[in-house]
Amino acid sequence: MSANLSDEKGVGSQLQRIVVFFAIAFIGLGYILNTLPGVPEESKGCALDKMGHWKLALILTHILAFVLIPLAMKVFYEALTALDWPKSAIFASQLGLSFIMVSIASEIGWHVTQCWYYQDQFTMLNFMFYFFLLSAFALWGDGLTAKNTWVTQLLNILFALSLVVVSILYAVGSMRGKILPDGSMTGDPNYKIPIYIALTLIFSVLTYRGWKLLEDKRIILFPIFSVGVNLFFVFLLQYHGKEIAYNALFHILHDLAGTETGVGIFTWLVYLKGREARLKETNEPAISSN
Repeated sequence: MSANLSDEKGVGSQLQRIVVFFAIAFIGLGYILNTLPGVPEESKGCALDKMGHWKLALILTHILAFVLIPLAMKVFYEALTALDWPKSAIFASQLGLSFIMVSIASEIGWHVTQCWYYQDQFTMLNFMFYFFLLSAFALWGDGLTAKNTWVTQLLNILFALSLVVVSILYAVGSMRGKILPDGSMTGDPNYKIPIYIALTLIFSVLTYRGWKLLEDKRIILFPIFSVGVNLFFVFLLQYHGKEIAYNALFHILHDLAGTETGVGIFTWLVYLKGREARLKETNEPAISSN
């Protein structure tokens, strides 16, 4: 009975933290919704389908996330349950993972307006991609902590405030660019740097908490692929992606060989940890009976 009450209090406490997180974070979202122009009109180039056969590969690469993330949600739920993780933390991890899909959905919408030819822009869909990605990693990382300490609370507030800051700077950056013929804004890419700084900080905390949970050195592969490989292909995309073939190839590899591979590795390691916990739980009664 006391355990159930403890779980209920834990869920309530976690819910309060999430409410505070979004109460702060959505101030930034509201500001950007009121400031940025709408989605640009579809470019006439879309009718030419300039990406050719690459378009299907790009679409499949992005849709793969909608298969990978639900699988990750199931694995994390079962593993954290087997490890006797608080229900409140499991809820946070599930919410964080689901937000990755919201982020990817926004990214897909953004790419559709670009005819799947990647170019750095300031649009509402692009901002939604970053906003929900930052939120996703923050919540996912919060779900990997078994105890709610003052450090956890401080980090949650810091992450929420960072969303407000990047929202304001994103709007400023969009106004400092120029309007292209298709109605999109080039903006000043320097104003996106705080987004990458916030992502790095949140991602570092997520990786550290993953290591504390798993106690497995192979967790280092998660940031190597999701950050290192990802940014390598983003760099190639930015500087050598003017040709359609290179633009599509580097775009595919930054998602497939970078982000999705990293999440897949993390999910596999958590699966192994959960299986180990379940096997231990199964064997304990047999050992005690002997």
